[in-house]
Amino acid sequence: MPRWKYKTTIIDLDAIVPPEFIECDEKGFCEVTGLPGGMDHFKGVLDTEGESEWELIQVQNHGGKLLCFWKKEVKEAFVS
Repeated sequence: MPRWKYKTTIIDLDAIVPPEFIECDEKGFCEVTGLPGGMDHFKGVLDTEGESEWELIQVQNHGGKLLCFWKKEVKEAFVS
C-alpha cells in the first residue's frame, strides 16, 4: 500500500491575477477578464511542483491567497 507525505503552500492571488482584472457582480460571482498572459504564472507553479512529483489535491481561498495542499508518494528502498 502506498505511503504519502504532504505539504502546504500559499500562493498570493494578487501575484497571479491583479485585482484590476477581476470583475464581480452583485451576487458575488467573479470573473477574470483581459488578463495579459493568461494564467501562465499559476501553470508554472503547477508544472514546477509536478516535475518534483507533487500532486495538487486541494486548493482553498484563504484571506485573498490560495492555500494549496499537495501529496507525494514516499518511495522506500526495500531490504531483502
